[in-house]
Amino acid sequence: MKKQFQNWAWSQGMKFTTKVHDLTYFFWETTLSCNLKCRHCGSDCDKDKFIEELPKEKVLQVFKNIAENYEPKDIMVAVTGGEPLVRKDLFEILSEVSSMGFPWGMVTNGMLVDEAAVEKCAESGMKTVSVSLDGLREAHNHLRNSELSYDRAVNALRLFLKSGKFDIVEAITCVNSDNINQLEDMYKLLKDIGVQGWRLFTIFPKGRAEVNSELLLNKDLVIRLFNFIKDKRNSNPGMHISYSEEGYLGCNWEREVRDDFFFCGAGINIGSLLADGSYSACPSLPREWIQGHVDEISFSEAWETRYKNMRDRKWMRTKGCESCKQWSNCNGSSLHLWDFKEGKTKVCHYNMLNA
Repeated sequence: MKKQFQNWAWSQGMKFTTKVHDLTYFFWETTLSCNLKCRHCGSDCDKDKFIEELPKEKVLQVFKNIAENYEPKDIMVAVTGGEPLVRKDLFEILSEVSSMGFPWGMVTNGMLVDEAAVEKCAESGMKTVSVSLDGLREAHNHLRNSELSYDRAVNALRLFLKSGKFDIVEAITCVNSDNINQLEDMYKLLKDIGVQGWRLFTIFPKGRAEVNSELLLNKDLVIRLFNFIKDKRNSNPGMHISYSEEGYLGCNWEREVRDDFFFCGAGINIGSLLADGSYSACPSLPREWIQGHVDEISFSEAWETRYKNMRDRKWMRTKGCESCKQWSNCNGSSLHLWDFKEGKTKVCHYNMLNA
């Protein structure tokens, strides 16, 4: 009952957060090009992916607009892709973004990380870095479709840590049917390397992951993953271990596998600039969530006048959500899980865990 009350109080606080919609997290999707072709990629990226990247001047135009209207030091910029390091003017842009006062961090597959890249990251103001590590050698390389990927990822973690120049160096792991038996060995590896954090998530059916459904976890495997995370969170305060935001889990698991109760901040405190110049929230969202384009409207104007379908989600209360008693805690789950064609959430973690 105590936890249920805490969850209710959290949901009430999030209503206020939604109303004021202060921008605190901003994704910059640098490119959709990538030097890998991963089996689970939600964006369907690869080295042959062609999309005209937004020029440096227009990227900086967006950041200048944000800095003029909001407090940049309070907005964490998450640099993502594709693979950010394949973009040739990446550090030129991020040096200017940093000089405007924005803190920034990057997600990388590690393939292009060497001592020179680490130094450029530090010089251009990077605070945090997340390196994808999806199992031990065979499982990781299978998922990433590369025989080199595992060694490059581990080496990237070691180089970032060795430099001592970043606030957080973490690993992120896509837990799937191939690597779930390796979690204990991965934990020992990451502990030995000395990473400060380990973020785990499960595959959701989008992009190439939708056709590689054998990678998805069933209820028993998800519970097994959660028990692993809960145990490690309680036994190792030196490494911050958590489950990524993947939908409402119910009181049995909320705050056990991550720090706070569920909240999808897409369009509420999270915005994004996509590779083609479109505005959205989390880059994992489908194109139906686009709120404008850099050539049409400034980001600050879009943030204040649009995003309404993300801030009032009553329209999502359809089908399975209509009679659900958990609606006030869930509000339709994470937006990236919404299926516009079917008019419902693709994956309901609460139903799966409580079936």
